[in-house]
Amino acid sequence: MWVLTAAGIACDFTSGANLNVCQDSIPAPCGAIAHCVMGESDFVQGSFPGSQTLIVRTSVPKIITFQFVFTNREAAGTSLTLTSTEPDCSEQFSYTSQGDLFELAGPDGVLSFPIQMTTAGDHLVQFQSDAYCNYEMRYE
Repeated sequence: MWVLTAAGIACDFTSGANLNVCQDSIPAPCGAIAHCVMGESDFVQGSFPGSQTLIVRTSVPKIITFQFVFTNREAAGTSLTLTSTEPDCSEQFSYTSQGDLFELAGPDGVLSFPIQMTTAGDHLVQFQSDAYCNYEMRYE
C-alpha cells in the first residue's frame, strides 16, 4: 500500500512538468560544471545517495521553493543539503535537513523549503543526500 501511495504522490508531483534529464556539461558560475539549466516547468529525477549540480535562472530577486518527493524508499539517511550560489559567487544560501527525510516529507510525501536568490542571473544549485531512495525535484 505504501509504494502505491508514494507512486501516486510522484505522479501528481510531476503532472504538467517536463522531465529534464540533466546530463549535460555546462560551464556554471564559480568555476563549476552543471548538468542542466532547470526551468520552472521542469523536474529532475535521480537517486540518493548522490548529488546533482544544476543552474536555476532568475530574472528578478526572489525566493524559490524547492520540492522533493522520495520513492523506492530504502533508508532515510541523516540529511539532505541544498546550496544556491549567487551568480557573482558572493553569497551562498543553504538548507540542510536534520533527521529522517521520509518523516520530514510529512503525510503528503513532499519535502519543501525556500531558498533566497538575491540577484537576477544564473544561480548554481547543488544538492546531495545520504538517503537510499529515488527522488524527483522541482521548484516554484
